[in-house]
Amino acid sequence: MEIEIETKIKNFWASHDRMMPETILNNVENIWKNFQDATAENPVNVDEFLSALNLECLQDFFKTLYRREPDYPAETMLKTLLFMNLKKMKFFPEVIRYLMSNPTVAINLGFLKEEDGKVCIPSKQNLWYFCNIRLKDKWDVLFTMMRDEVISIGKNLGLTLGEKTIEDAMPIQSLQRDLEAEYNTHYKVKGYKVDSVTDQNKGVPLSVKVTSINADEAKNLIPQLTELHSSGIIVKEHTVDGGYDDYEMIGWMGIHGIQGCYRIHTNWVYNKKGELEYIQDLYQKHWKDPEFKLYAPLQYILQFLYNKGYTEEVGAFYRNQAMIQYTENPATYLKTYHVRSRQEGHHGYWKEHLELEDRLRTKGLTRVTRYVLRNFCTILAVVLCRLQHNQKENLASIVYLT
Repeated sequence: MEIEIETKIKNFWASHDRMMPETILNNVENIWKNFQDATAENPVNVDEFLSALNLECLQDFFKTLYRREPDYPAETMLKTLLFMNLKKMKFFPEVIRYLMSNPTVAINLGFLKEEDGKVCIPSKQNLWYFCNIRLKDKWDVLFTMMRDEVISIGKNLGLTLGEKTIEDAMPIQSLQRDLEAEYNTHYKVKGYKVDSVTDQNKGVPLSVKVTSINADEAKNLIPQLTELHSSGIIVKEHTVDGGYDDYEMIGWMGIHGIQGCYRIHTNWVYNKKGELEYIQDLYQKHWKDPEFKLYAPLQYILQFLYNKGYTEEVGAFYRNQAMIQYTENPATYLKTYHVRSRQEGHHGYWKEHLELEDRLRTKGLTRVTRYVLRNFCTILAVVLCRLQHNQKENLASIVYLT
């Protein structure tokens, strides 16, 4: 359904003493001549900000969503969903009514028809269908593509996003009568758990996984860091909370060259199974194995043993080293570890400024996952827009987008 609001467009331009619709087509890109970042000193309207977002990197992806030329460009429909999230709108009719009442917003999002200069806005059903059917199982793909573009542009600007990362989980409260949601005694809510990996210095989300609220978050570490590595994002230092510091996770990070940063628990004791001599003797017992190498370097030995199932021994080796570092210089070790508190800050920030829980209108793990990914794609879109305009600071800030 097309809702033509030519009269509103004409009235707007007349009231602002600007060009009439007949000449807008050749000048629409100049309405907002310069990109302006949203800062405390200079809040920016969401639609103005998104008008500067270039989604050329997604054009091939957009083509897979349709069999014919779409009535409304996929890029514009996606920007509308991003707009909806950043404006903290809950319902599709809400955003459509807003566009009908604010034609310049519709123009900035891309709803200006080039052939006749009219603004044609989709129906609420069109927008719902795009979000929940066309992108139904593709929000994770979209997240990955946008993240990889962020990494690529950041690299060109001298930013090494993903070298130092933080991982933590946050609860998201479910709707009432969500039969798949579980109650968690620690969080004291019924819902789901959002586990995310974020760049330590820039706060850019790099990976996200939604699970049952009672699921073991440690199980997310290996799959998420493995996926990052397969995408060319080489993590060198990974800071985690106490839920991720068992022998298996510590050992896995160690053999993959990742410096794990975690809390040294008061009940931890030095494990002799992690001593170098014990490790070397254990390795020698496998001298008949085809992969056994004489005079193998320590890293190879540790990787060999880990793959053979000696996760405690390998994990203990790396954990012992961390305990020694802590004993020798507690202040330095804790300074590095306490960076993990930033992730709690990121989670609280996203929850508050995207109103993640208040705007949730769906039930079940699969649908909640799509909703969470949609909002994380919104954060990446903000980051991407800033990087495209050579901005390197406050990349994931959304508070001054109004």
